[in-house]
Amino acid sequence: MSVESDRTWLAGFLTGPLIVGIVALGISWKAAWIGMVCHFFIGTFLTLVALGYDKPQLARGTLWGFACALALAAHPLWLTFG
Repeated sequence: MSVESDRTWLAGFLTGPLIVGIVALGISWKAAWIGMVCHFFIGTFLTLVALGYDKPQLARGTLWGFACALALAAHPLWLTFG
């Protein structure tokens, strides 16, 4: 695995947690689940574009980023709807 593919994976991975964090800081922790929903839509198209341009590391990082965003947003999701 080269440095370029590591950076590509990291770029895909960080989108999810960053979106959740920005929403949590900008609005409130209780609304942080909205960032996870936003990343679902953004990540879906980012994954499709990455696969179209033959960048499987970016697609893989985006999917792992969504899993991390889902884990981060589980508590705010429970606070809102639980």
